[in-house]
Amino acid sequence: MIAVPPVVGVALSGPAWAHVPLLALWWVGYLAFFATGLWLRSHRKPRYLPPVRAYALATAPLAVAVVVAAPYLLVWALPYAPLVMVALWCSARRKDRSLLNDGVTVAAAGLMAAVAYDAGTGGAGGLWGTGWLAGTGWLGSAVGGSLPGASPDGALTGWAWTWLVTALVTAYFLGTVPYVKTNIRERGNRAYLVGSVAFHVGVTAAVAALAAAGLVSGWHLVVWVALALRAAAVPVLAARRGRPVRPMLLGLGEIVFSLLVALTVLG
Repeated sequence: MIAVPPVVGVALSGPAWAHVPLLALWWVGYLAFFATGLWLRSHRKPRYLPPVRAYALATAPLAVAVVVAAPYLLVWALPYAPLVMVALWCSARRKDRSLLNDGVTVAAAGLMAAVAYDAGTGGAGGLWGTGWLAGTGWLGSAVGGSLPGASPDGALTGWAWTWLVTALVTAYFLGTVPYVKTNIRERGNRAYLVGSVAFHVGVTAAVAALAAAGLVSGWHLVVWVALALRAAAVPVLAARRGRPVRPMLLGLGEIVFSLLVALTVLG
């Protein structure tokens, strides 16, 4: 989850030097976030504080490097700040396994596809790709010609296509939240199973409409059909066997499907 969205953003925009400090900040910053969450869940026990300090010290120079290399990325702090605050609040309240915490964490990760695209295009397109404030110095460069990235039919290009890809990648990772819960902590919970299947069927229907319009490939639709079938079949079959799916197998499945989602939406 912390690797696929930024890599998708890099693939959409093409690699740029700004990606080096950005990706380093993202991955080290995630470790700082994780360590802070663990410290908060422990009711701030002193023995959990050293990793927080260590990762914070490692994160600070990387943040400075990003600001120097790509100051226009500072605007992304606006959507990220509330997401991080909610997640840390959940940790402090020991609600780190709640749907709220999982949802904001996934949203933050998925948004990195758009952030990486912004870094790769030098801030072209203005504030969050809206065109507002484009070419006003530190907020980014003016759009010089067409931006990279296009849907299969060419109808969506640049930021419009990037936001659709970001939404689809984020939707996949959001779907993993109830799917994994129906196989582990909420095994046998009918409400979670119905919710998980409904979410996957709903997104699959939306992807089918996008595929019919030529905005995504048929292969991407196939992946979502498989995800919807998996959401229904795996928990039910595990319940009939009377044996839960091993976490390692769930993890391997997520690696495979996350790659398939990324490859088919980009292809």
